[in-house]
Formats: sequence, C-alpha cells, structure tokens
Amino acid sequence: MKTQNISKLICPKTKSELKLFKSFEYSGENLIIGTLINNSGYKYEIVNGIPDFTTLTDLTGNASFARKYYASIAETYDENVHITFELYNENESNIRNRMIDLLELKPNFKVLEVSAGTGKDSEIIASRLNKNSELWLLDISPEMLAHNMERLKNVEIPTEFVVASACSLPFADNYFDALYCFAGVGHFPDLPKGLKEMARVVRPGGKVVFSEKNVPEWLRDTEYGKICINNNSMFADPVPFKHIPIEARDLCVKWINGNVHYVFDYTVGVGEPNGNFDIELPGERGGTFNTRYYGKIEGITLETKRKAIEAQKLTTKSMHRWLDEIINREAEKILVKAKKNEMD
Repeated sequence: MKTQNISKLICPKTKSELKLFKSFEYSGENLIIGTLINNSGYKYEIVNGIPDFTTLTDLTGNASFARKYYASIAETYDENVHITFELYNENESNIRNRMIDLLELKPNFKVLEVSAGTGKDSEIIASRLNKNSELWLLDISPEMLAHNMERLKNVEIPTEFVVASACSLPFADNYFDALYCFAGVGHFPDLPKGLKEMARVVRPGGKVVFSEKNVPEWLRDTEYGKICINNNSMFADPVPFKHIPIEARDLCVKWINGNVHYVFDYTVGVGEPNGNFDIELPGERGGTFNTRYYGKIEGITLETKRKAIEAQKLTTKSMHRWLDEIINREAEKILVKAKKNEMD
C-alpha cells in the first residue's frame, strides 16, 4: 500500500481518520507491514501491503463461512471458476464484460470492487482505466486477495487492496465513481447494511452494479431450476428488492448467466426521490398529491357525502377547492370570534 493512500481510508467502525502507528516495513514506496489506528484506539494491521479491517464482530454468520471457505479454495479457485459459466452454456468473458459494461466507466474513474476475489473481474475493470484513475479491490478473504495482487502486479493504473467486510466499508461518503460486486452479496452478514454501505461510498450520479445467484420465480418449478437449487440452496434466496437503498435511481434488474444470476444496476441519488406534489390535479376531485396526503380530516356521513357530491357538480370548482374554501371560511369565522372573546 502506498503511504499517501492511507489518507483515503477511514475507520469503518467510527468513520474517523486513520494514521500510521508503531513500526513499518517498506518496499520502495509501498508500505508492507504496519498498523493503522484512529483516535478511539481501533487498530488495523497491514500485512503484505494489505490492511485488514475485519474484527470478530465482522466475522459472523455468512461472513465467517465465506472467510473459511475461500481460504480453503483460494489456490484452486481460478482452475474451477469457469464451471460457473459452462454449467449454463455461457461464455465467461462475455458475461463478465456485460456486467462491467453496466458501470459505464470512464478512464479516470475511482472504482471499488467488493468481493474482488482472485481478480477475474478486476483485470477487466483495470483494462478500462488509465493512470489518473484509482482501483480499490476489497474482499473478506486475504488468501483470495493475495492471488488478485499477483494477477494485477503489472497493471499500470493505481491499484490498492483491502481486506474488509462489505457491511463496514473503510471509505468516506461519495468517494467512488462506480462500485462493482459479482457473487458476493449472498455472503453479507447484514445484507441491508451492506447494500446501504455500497450506495454510501459512491458519489451522486455514480453507478452501483451487483450480482448474485438466484433461480427466478418463473423457473422454480422447472427441472432446470430444481437442479440448481438442489446443488446450492443460495439459488433459492430471495431477491433483495426490499433492501435496495432509497438512493437508488433508474434501477434495472435482469437475470443472466443461464438466467440464474440476477444483476442490479442503478445510479446513486441523494436521499429519497423528490416529487412535484403541489401540482394542481385536474378533474372533479382536484387537489394535489400533498393535500390528499397531508390534508385528511375526519370522515363525514354517507348522506353528507352524497349531498356534497351533488352540490359540487353545480359549481365550477373541484371538490378539493370547494371544500377547502368552505372549511377555511367557516374556521376563520370561529377563530376570529374566539380571538375577539379573548380580548373582551
């Protein structure tokens, strides 16, 4: 890790800045061994040039399984990953490039890849960037990232590696232009938090793309779908529509790679969407979205409602405008009279 890039990291627990602590070992301009610390006393070790931000609280449930599982297959992962595509008669390069196309990368972008693994996608992303970009590669498995570092050792773009949980990203708000995650969200220990974190670190207008295995509902009862689910129960996990952050704009979801991997892509916005809800609506009912939502009062009897509808039709006003004027006028009379009584 280059020393100047430490300032681009934050403590994932407190979102505060970090600094070097104690002894260090360098190889040229790269920091190989050291310790990062924040003012609250959180410490994170740098080993082989890779800072590790995981703590015991991060390594629970799915994350604990993923850490152990990928440590055990890191040496053979690249030899066997092609099966993930050949099972469905798909071309691996075509599928990976189609997903990365959704990032709409520009050569100078700052990109974060979550669950970067051994670097199959990292290599493609790197090929689309230039020396003015930044590529940060994050995974919960140091063993997988070690292979990624070896794969990308000769790339000419600025590249850094980080071990961390996707649910506690060590980056400031709005730092990246794009974020990519292929087949990682299924191992998030806290899926809603992880998806929220991914949106948090991408600037407004930037892109988030993530994918995971899933047999869609229309294929669940087919032999094809049953075979997939029988092999790996993750194929039956629900699609995380309800956990998509409110910042998501222009969201698209599609199923690719044999139609058993969903892909979400969206543009990051700010907060929840804004509606122009004060526009006067046409028709007899009238009003606006806001008056219909915020202007509700106690209901009236059916007989009164019938008479009101009949009377409103004889006016040139919408029901909203007619009732609003009547209620406002009568309320004003009562308030004026009450104020006069107080003064007397």
